[in-house]
Amino acid sequence: MLFGQSVFQSVVERLKQEREEEAAEPPPPVNHRIAGFNSGFVVSSPSAAPQPGNGGLDAYLAFLADPAPPPAPQPEPEPEPMLAHLEKTSLADVSLELAIHETDTAATLAEKRRAFARLNHPDGVKPEFRHNATLRMTAANLLIDQAIRMLKT
Repeated sequence: MLFGQSVFQSVVERLKQEREEEAAEPPPPVNHRIAGFNSGFVVSSPSAAPQPGNGGLDAYLAFLADPAPPPAPQPEPEPEPMLAHLEKTSLADVSLELAIHETDTAATLAEKRRAFARLNHPDGVKPEFRHNATLRMTAANLLIDQAIRMLKT
């Protein structure tokens, strides 16, 4: 480290000197030859026919049996018909199914809600029938909530 310079300045000075020394040296000679091979290694003959790169692979594949034709596409199965109870989405149909009476208590209404949800919940049916199941569950919850409110009054 030189006097009056910081460590950083002395490192910068040393790197400059090294770069100048490297620039002054001549670059090493480039050798395009491969060590160990003679210059006469490659033989070119006008009588030799050019070989394709995959000649061995072509000969190997020539002995294999012809590939089997692809299988015929399977016809798509007919969509499953909608369950009969999922077709009934009106409030009247759902209320008949729930069979809510004046004698029902909050516990029996909660049990009816759970039983109805077990059979009609949208997560339990196929995706193409979920809309109808959602409508049925909405109607059932509305009717049961209304019956519970009437119990409290």
